[in-house]
Amino acid sequence: MINTTHHYKQKAAMKEDMILLREIERYLEGEMSEQEKTAFDTLRHTNPLINKQVEEHQLFLQHLGNYGKRQQLQSKLNQIHHQLDMPSLRKQAQEENQTARRLTIRRRTITNLAAAACIALVTSLSTIAIIQNVSKNKSTAQYEDVRRVLNNIQRSQNALINDINSKSKAPLNPGTYGGTGFAVSGNGYIVTNYHVVAGADSVYVQNNKGEAFKAVSIFEDISSDLAVLKIADSTFKSQPLPYALKPQSVKIGEEVFTMGFPRDEIVYGKGYISAKTGFNGDTTAYQVSIPVNPGNSGAPLLDNKGDVVGIVTGKQTTSDGIAFAVKSAHLKHLLDEMPKDKQPRKDWNHKSRLEGMNRVDQIKKLEDFVYLVKVYN
Repeated sequence: MINTTHHYKQKAAMKEDMILLREIERYLEGEMSEQEKTAFDTLRHTNPLINKQVEEHQLFLQHLGNYGKRQQLQSKLNQIHHQLDMPSLRKQAQEENQTARRLTIRRRTITNLAAAACIALVTSLSTIAIIQNVSKNKSTAQYEDVRRVLNNIQRSQNALINDINSKSKAPLNPGTYGGTGFAVSGNGYIVTNYHVVAGADSVYVQNNKGEAFKAVSIFEDISSDLAVLKIADSTFKSQPLPYALKPQSVKIGEEVFTMGFPRDEIVYGKGYISAKTGFNGDTTAYQVSIPVNPGNSGAPLLDNKGDVVGIVTGKQTTSDGIAFAVKSAHLKHLLDEMPKDKQPRKDWNHKSRLEGMNRVDQIKKLEDFVYLVKVYN
């Protein structure tokens, strides 16, 4: 168990480093939106370690570019040197007087070096342009998380915290990012994507009736992109879950549906499992043919019986209607791995109370257990 836990921690740390490196590259290559760039600038100013990583990566890219230029120049000079007919040049030089020989060799040397320099320069610039274009195309994400930008208002952290502490309801500021979460127990435990709540100063969850509750992240797993929230609000009323968790694998072609918050009201979407692996063959996820939009991150994926079979994480940018969802087996594993004092009440061990209902009635039952997650940072 200790080795397994250590392995998961190592895997999580590696994935977090990869995510940070991808964000640094997007930042340096100017691929971030104005809001993302402003947020990343703020993160650099408040986190010296990340700022140091950005500077080191920028310096590394500069050194890499300079090294490439030197290699190209050296290669071209070597080619020109091999192409020169040195015996003919020496013979011609011997037939001329000392002054003419010196002048001729100097002229030809200068001409050859100039030609070599021009060829090397053109080749280097062309190569650099091609490499940059290829790198940019490769770094353009084909996978996109579907959290939702809620507003463009920038507020100081202290002002925001004061606003939160002084009110029993959600702050008037609509927040920075949003996603979807759903209950995994009747007593206030909610699961969403890790990327939705990463770096949050505070989190609120809002039900379909518009009621908001303050929540805290109590357990996170970067490797599966899942986070467990706990509602920390005395006004919240617990209620039994109407659905069950289905950790077994789902068949290709099986119909599924989801409910999330790409808008301020809950939205229903229907589709089917199109592959048993996720993005780039990820065995921890499904590929789903279903419409998802920013705000659907963390939404439950359910089968016709109303069992939860996955959690929506993102979509493929190169194709419409292709989404990805973490398999519910990994959610079950996450809940089982939580510390005993933080584990939610075991509400999964019952048959789905949604089985046999028509879809309209299923949705009506589900609405009270799916939440809009609002993140403030």
